[in-house]
Amino acid sequence: MSKQKIFREVDGERIPGVSRPAFLRNGDHHYLVQLGIYADGMVDCWGLVTLEEFAADVRRGRIVTRFEEGMRAAVHATVEWEFGRVLSGNLTPESLIAEVRDDIDDLNGRLDSTARAWLAVDAFRAEPTEERRAALRAAYEQIPEHERHMALADHSVGDGPLYDLAMGIGPEVTEDQYRESLAYFEEEWGDPRACPAPVAVPGPDPTVLLAPWPPGRGAPQPPGLAVLRNEWPAPIRVGGTEYASVSEAWAALDPPAQARTAVMAALLRAKYERHPELAAVLTGTGTARIHWRADWSDPDDGFWGCEPADGRNWMGRLLELVRDELRLSELGLPV
Repeated sequence: MSKQKIFREVDGERIPGVSRPAFLRNGDHHYLVQLGIYADGMVDCWGLVTLEEFAADVRRGRIVTRFEEGMRAAVHATVEWEFGRVLSGNLTPESLIAEVRDDIDDLNGRLDSTARAWLAVDAFRAEPTEERRAALRAAYEQIPEHERHMALADHSVGDGPLYDLAMGIGPEVTEDQYRESLAYFEEEWGDPRACPAPVAVPGPDPTVLLAPWPPGRGAPQPPGLAVLRNEWPAPIRVGGTEYASVSEAWAALDPPAQARTAVMAALLRAKYERHPELAAVLTGTGTARIHWRADWSDPDDGFWGCEPADGRNWMGRLLELVRDELRLSELGLPV
């Protein structure tokens, strides 16, 4: 069940991913599910969420990493059981989050946390400054804790030499241990300047998820990316009529289905051309894929939004289009 290749199809585009088992808590039960981890930074655990939302679910215990005797578990509609003797593992919430981050890096052809630690080792050995040691320590701590013992792919030493260099001589690392670890790298890895560093393939910026704020509550403060929502109060003028927001203009125009993407694109252009401070927020998302979470009361949520998993996400795509047009305008190029 671990790390099977999967994909989801969104409007004809195959987004690669991997799956891995996890236990999801729902009330008193803990359901064995398959997480879907995708290259665009989304995670499917009974609904698509961003990596940040997934991390929050893990930290609050919705995704379970620790088990106790008497806990009830189930495979949905198949079998239920109660844990008897529990042989505790070493998976922590932060380790699981780090492992999923590595999966997303792997899917994008980027260096994972272990490979980044290797680069940091060679950088430190070539120039052993405290600044580079701090970078090595940070890289080491990004490796999922339960995978650190294999970071050097050497069962005889585990991650000992890597840990010693990252921490330096101190309460936990003696001078003799430190010298032995330096000698280990010199013997096993050779001169750090002799081999070219691996080249990471640039990946996309983190996914941006634009979600509606809860009914009955005002817009979030500070607003952050909420200004990119269509319901954000940003007046626009269409055909001589002033509207308080893109959402208000859309509701008033009520375009036919065959024209809806063209009309929405025009409304978005009107918003960001009139409000340069909001355009700066949009272009500030870089090259990130923009995912739009539609209001669940919207009957077209599968067209405009990214949910369900095969949601066509046309609102996110149109925002990416307008973002590119704004960049071309900044460069003085015709749109």
